[in-house]
Amino acid sequence: MLSFLIVVLVIVGLSFIFLGFNIFFRRKGFPETEVGRNKEMRKMGLTCPKCDNIQNNRKLKSAVRINPEKLRIVNS
Repeated sequence: MLSFLIVVLVIVGLSFIFLGFNIFFRRKGFPETEVGRNKEMRKMGLTCPKCDNIQNNRKLKSAVRINPEKLRIVNS
């Protein structure tokens, strides 16, 4: 029973090594999956949604600046 368990563990370990060979032993390693850091996704025009949200918020804040000193009350 113990020898069977050892054989199974060796087979599972080897299968993990063979499945991860390209990731562990090649130069490129694991491909970048984050949109903001992946060059191929940026080439396709995809950008990070969080960064897009931050940029849009900055544009909105700069476009809606109101100087309180120039405000006046209008009687209708």
